[in-house]
Amino acid sequence: MNFAKSICFLLFFIIILSFLTAVPEVRIKEIATIGGMRENQLLGVGLVTGLGGRGDSPNTAMLKDAISNLVSHFGFSISAQDIRSRNCAVVIVSADIPSFMRTGDRIDVDVASLGDARSLESGILLQTPLRAANGQIYAIAQGLVIVSSERSAVKTVGRVRSGGIAERQVSSTLVVGNIISLQLKQPDFVTAKAVEEAIAANMAGLAVTVRTPALIEITVPENQLNNIIGLIADIQSIKVTPDASTKVVIDSRTGMIVMGENVKIGKVAVSYKTATVQVQSYYSPSDSSKEHFVINETISVEDFVKTMKEIGISTDTVITMLESIEKAGALYGTLIIK
Repeated sequence: MNFAKSICFLLFFIIILSFLTAVPEVRIKEIATIGGMRENQLLGVGLVTGLGGRGDSPNTAMLKDAISNLVSHFGFSISAQDIRSRNCAVVIVSADIPSFMRTGDRIDVDVASLGDARSLESGILLQTPLRAANGQIYAIAQGLVIVSSERSAVKTVGRVRSGGIAERQVSSTLVVGNIISLQLKQPDFVTAKAVEEAIAANMAGLAVTVRTPALIEITVPENQLNNIIGLIADIQSIKVTPDASTKVVIDSRTGMIVMGENVKIGKVAVSYKTATVQVQSYYSPSDSSKEHFVINETISVEDFVKTMKEIGISTDTVITMLESIEKAGALYGTLIIK
């Protein structure tokens, strides 16, 4: 009975392990976007007031001109040379607007000081027009500037929550001719082929063509052009298994290492001070000693990092090792250092 229970537990463990290590099935909408659907950037120059002596220097020409221009719209005629204020700051105001934005929609806007203001905390952004790259105004921004509450945070950068109001509608073209374009967020030949096959298997009558590792084109029959929204919804709902990541991303500032499970290390030997780490095809526990560590050639980057930390090698040194292994051509993946 105990033997049978042990076998059942082992099988259960293997099944759970296979689920944990397998690449998950995801919907196409999680890994690809529809061509024509994109965000747009807006930019403006504005004035933040109410800073209680923490604003730009009183003699800043840009600040004087900004205040003079502002009050002139309300019937005041004040020369820029006569203006003295420490309560205002000239700022850059930026925002991203989504596809299909409608007139009246609210968006967050980011605010950053252009001058020498010490803080924008609790300031009020005055009405600022936001323009797109074509020079046209798409939104107006105004409201209370909120900065990070962390003591060490920069106080000259903040955000106005829902402070932008859309002044015009943004439309997007989903179909060009009779073609819908799918753009993979992470270009990959294997994933692109998997998406092509999944759409062809689930959507009869659609011609699917992979143009590049990032672009998949879907030709829509004439009789389905009047149901584009429903068609796109069906396409985005299709599940597909993307290819596993072969990237190792290292944040050199924090020491964080993020890696795909399929990234392997080939035959290589790394010497560090009095210790040597050797990756080889033949592995025996007896080969390892306090100064000489032997690791199986099929080891993944994840297991390599874990092993190095277990034997007491610091994160900084592990990062340096991975850089050296990649330069030696023994890292079977892409190393990205930020």
